[in-house]
Order: sequence, then C-alpha cells, then structure tokens
Amino acid sequence: MGTLIMGFLFFFFFLLLFNDVLEQLGNPLIDNYHDNIGTYEYWWNHGLISDSTYQELKKSCPHQSFLFPRGECNAALNQAFNEFGDIDPYNIYGKPCPGITTLRQNLRQPLPWTFRGNDECLIFYTKKYMNDPRVQKALHANVTKKIPYRWAGCSSAIRGNWSDSPKSMLPIFKELIAAGIRIWVYSGDTDAILPLTATRYSINALKLKTLSDWYAWTDDQGEVGGWSQTYKGLTYVTVRGAGHEVPLTQPRRATVLFRYFLRNLPLPAPAVD
Repeated sequence: MGTLIMGFLFFFFFLLLFNDVLEQLGNPLIDNYHDNIGTYEYWWNHGLISDSTYQELKKSCPHQSFLFPRGECNAALNQAFNEFGDIDPYNIYGKPCPGITTLRQNLRQPLPWTFRGNDECLIFYTKKYMNDPRVQKALHANVTKKIPYRWAGCSSAIRGNWSDSPKSMLPIFKELIAAGIRIWVYSGDTDAILPLTATRYSINALKLKTLSDWYAWTDDQGEVGGWSQTYKGLTYVTVRGAGHEVPLTQPRRATVLFRYFLRNLPLPAPAVD
C-alpha cells in the first residue's frame, strides 16, 4: 500500500511541475479480493508453493485483508512463506540479503511484519546512512539533537499503527479516470508480494474498454522491456526482470518507462521487418 501512496505523491508532484494531471503507480495494492486471488495464483504458477497450500489459500484468504490476515488464512500464509525457502519474495530470482536479515529470520515475526515491503539490504544500509551524524548535518536534519529515537523506514510505523486500511481503491480509480487523469500502472514481473497477476485481476475488475491490445515493448537497446496494454483511461505496463522496486532492479527499463509516461506516448513496439 505504501507504493500506492507514493503513486499519489507522484501525481501531485507532476501536477505542480507540468500543470498536467498525471499518475503513475508501481506494483500497487489495489483491491483486497482481486489482489489476493492473483497473488496466490502467481505463487503457485511460479512453483513457490504446493498444490495443497494453494488450495487452502484460495479457500481461506480471498475475502481477508491483504495486509492484516487472520485465522485460517494467517496459518495458510505462514505455510506458504515456509515453502518459499530462503528467497527474496520482492525479486524472486534475486538473492536474499546475506548475513543481515533472511526470509527465515523474518518468518519468526508475526504478520504483517513477516515481509516489510522493502529490500532488506537497502533498508540495512539506508538506516546506517540516515543515522550518520554527518549525513544528518548535511541534510539539516535533527539539528537540535533532541529527537529521542533513531531514523527508521516508514513501513514499520505505518503498518504498526494503520487501522483503517481500505479494502479497495477501485472506486478511487474510477473517480480519477472519470476526471480525465492520465494513469499508468506498472508491475515488475519478478515481484511475488504484489505480482502482476494480482494487478491484472484488479484492473480487469474496472471493466475498461481496451484501446490497444497486449504487446511486447522494447527498451533503448532493442530488447523486450516488458508488455503493455492500453485501456480507456489507463495504461498497464509490465517490466521484464524487475522486482517490487522497479527502478532499483531494472533502472534502464524504468527510465524508458518514465520517459514515455512523461511524453504521453505508448511504449515502443518492436520494429517490423
């Protein structure tokens, strides 16, 4: 959900800069029901969980809160996470952060703390950096030295205290589309926490008219950068080989995506011989 919040911050930022109404959301949590269904399907299709666990998730979890599951759903999710093995679920083909925080260590924590929504290596080094007195001085932060706690990532504070998480953002999407706001939603296709199948189910629930069918787009080196489909009021894009934080795992392709978004142009299709 933090990614969704960042998307709305992007919207206001570009509104001020370009006097245009834009919004770009990456690997967002959109709708509890559709995201749950699509997430478990992705886990099963990518061999991360067993058939029996997949069936239990489909039975117990579709109508549960995505962020705060309970009861039998909570138990099924913990079984699924144990079956994952020691991987980075935000980038399933990447490496987990060695020697700092592994998936096995995270599994000892109750949901929703099992996965905190951030690359563990990145958070580890960012914490060290942001708590360095020299960095704080350069940023003019904590200049009085009276803040009684260390800098920490926002996910812990938000997920530890958020009690009114909405079940669905689909009504908001409908309002923004009706207002003429230009929206691009994108997914890194190796993210197992908010995977592309979840996002596609949520977008399909909007029942938008298709303007441009699914096609492969190319990056600036002529390689397939991912796939895209344009609807009336919304463009959906996948980024090949990217995890949850697309600019972190595929910066070159993320730059292409961002460039075409700002220019309000469809991503380039492969050249036809």
